[in-house]
Amino acid sequence: MARSTPFPPWRRCLAAFGLVAGLSFLHATTALADAPADVGTLLAQAQAIRAKDHPRFLEMLGQLHRRQSTLSPDQQWQLRLLDAWEALFEGQYAKAEPLLREVVAHAGLDQQSLANGMLLNMLAIQHRYDEAFALAEQLSAVLPRLRDRHATYVVLSQLSQLMASAEQPEPAAAYARQMEQFTPPGESLCRPYVYLFGALNAKGDLPPTDPVYRKTIDTCVAAGEPIYANTVQLDLARRQADVGDTAAALALLKRIAPGVMAQNYRAHVFVLRSTLGYAYWVAGDAAAARRWALAALAMDAKGDFDGLSENVYRVLYEVANRAGDYRTALDYYRHYKEVEFRSVDNAQAIALAYHTVHQQLAIHKLQVAELGKQNSLLELQQALDRKAVETSRLYVALLLVVLTSIGFWLIRLKRSQLRFKKLARRDSLTGILNHQHFVWEAEQALRYAEKSARHVCVVVIDLDHFKRINDTYGHAVGDAVLLRIVALCQAHLRSIDVFGRLGGEEFGLVLPECAPGDAMDIVERIRAAIAGTPFDEKILEGTISASFGLASTEDGGYALPTLMAKADAALYRAKHRGRNRVEMHAEDASFMPA
Repeated sequence: MARSTPFPPWRRCLAAFGLVAGLSFLHATTALADAPADVGTLLAQAQAIRAKDHPRFLEMLGQLHRRQSTLSPDQQWQLRLLDAWEALFEGQYAKAEPLLREVVAHAGLDQQSLANGMLLNMLAIQHRYDEAFALAEQLSAVLPRLRDRHATYVVLSQLSQLMASAEQPEPAAAYARQMEQFTPPGESLCRPYVYLFGALNAKGDLPPTDPVYRKTIDTCVAAGEPIYANTVQLDLARRQADVGDTAAALALLKRIAPGVMAQNYRAHVFVLRSTLGYAYWVAGDAAAARRWALAALAMDAKGDFDGLSENVYRVLYEVANRAGDYRTALDYYRHYKEVEFRSVDNAQAIALAYHTVHQQLAIHKLQVAELGKQNSLLELQQALDRKAVETSRLYVALLLVVLTSIGFWLIRLKRSQLRFKKLARRDSLTGILNHQHFVWEAEQALRYAEKSARHVCVVVIDLDHFKRINDTYGHAVGDAVLLRIVALCQAHLRSIDVFGRLGGEEFGLVLPECAPGDAMDIVERIRAAIAGTPFDEKILEGTISASFGLASTEDGGYALPTLMAKADAALYRAKHRGRNRVEMHAEDASFMPA
């Protein structure tokens, strides 16, 4: 059975468990012995097996704590790093952070870098992106000063992973390739290959036939690195299901399932179950898809896998919808949209943090350069004071040139900041508000209207069969269609209306000071304009249409999430009643298609 609707990219899935898997750092390996001769050997063995044999690692960690009084100061710091690693592996970030910061504050440069690398992972996992990218800049600056090969290797791995999470594939791949040069003697290239794979797959759209999959998996399996091998194999199965090769995807998932369950790495177990649900849905087995999606959802009672649950809710929504259970389908659809909104905000936060840090660094460098210029000017002034009146004219001219130069650079910097601010607010294709700033502007309009009890209507717009346009004519034509639709909408909107792109072919509209009847008139005019506008036959044959869901503060209150959910429900009803129509939310409305 073909997939009925497109699923969003799965890049966040790989990024989420790839960041945690990145905590498995190597050190100089030592052959395991049943009874280590000294604590130094025990430390080295624990560091070597932490990702390969976690139960054995916990036993050795207990032995080290029982012999803690015999450890040297340097070995004490190594033990703190092992404790912090275990806390991060278990998701106990509040316990891990003070341990890492203690090492950063008191240990030597190499151990500081190891702790900062682990801290970088934790900050990214907790969505503290401003801190993460600021720390990444510090680590990249200290790299040339590191003497320890292992510390360099660790820092490179964390920088590569963070850049991949920010969809910066070029620096991510460069850091991963540098890792190959610092791989500890006797170790495989499994981990450098995994990070290179993560860089190449930063957007989650790597073809399943790409040789990097097979190369990375084979290397990690041969090296006995199951966490890393499973990371790549789970993504490969997802990509196989994406392109419709469900037989290969299900065969791969069933083959690796025993190993994933034995490792008991919860992020992998969750992704295994959710990917099985997705693959079965694409294959047309709705019962199996629902069973595995519910099994994944059962693991997420506390919302630990919020960033990975988007497609679990999407599969459950599709299954319920196909079965005719429209009320259950609507409930899953609301959960799906909530997770999707948070995921979009998270992706925008990563990108904004990345660019903000780089902008701040540019400003800092300019300030340092200007300080240098000012010092030079002071020295020049002292020299000119000893000169005659004739040479003072040269000083004035030179001073004017320098001040003009400073003014020119400040103007350029201000323009750059204003341009960046505009880009951060606007959708790069259509020029209207992006999702994050649409939500902000909409909430402002609702708060203002609530103070005077004025009417506000919220509309969700979705183009009908837009995927067919992309598949038939290509994404360039799809982009041209989106631009035309935005222009048609803007022609019927007022200056006070809030208009933004929620994602893909979905748009949001807030109509302040507008009763439901007036809003219906405006939206109906927009619908008719879209449906009645033919496209140039060189671009697209015929016309396109859109479906509209409308909600009002009369029965929805002034909370944006509630109004968006009601508008989504109305849009859902419009789709099922034939598309190319406007539906207004009503509490007693049936969810059965007309």
